[in-house]
Amino acid sequence: MNNRTMLRYAAAVYFAVASVSSWAQGGSQASAAQIAPATPAAAASAPTDRALAANVRGALRAARKQGLKSTFIRVHAHNGAITLSGVVASENQIALATSVAQSVSGVQSVTSKIEVRSNAGIKGSQ
Repeated sequence: MNNRTMLRYAAAVYFAVASVSSWAQGGSQASAAQIAPATPAAAASAPTDRALAANVRGALRAARKQGLKSTFIRVHAHNGAITLSGVVASENQIALATSVAQSVSGVQSVTSKIEVRSNAGIKGSQ
């Protein structure tokens, strides 16, 4: 066996022993019960938030036909609440982006932190 393979085996054994050791030391069952529900709930909400943000981004891209330039709009989702941030060319773009985000299924609320860009310091088609 080469050194890499041996190192991988050693690391796997170390983690297995550490896991068994920490499990065997236990602690109260109350502390285990407090930790166990939090982990699956956190893991379950992450893909939902990620998928919701992706759906909103897709809707913003689709709104190009309505004149929305969403290249510089960032989308953050947390428990159905959407936060839009970035820069656009006008107040109308902010209103359109907010409206489009609100129309996406699963969105509970939309907070807009989008700003109207000033022409100073902006290059190209930004």
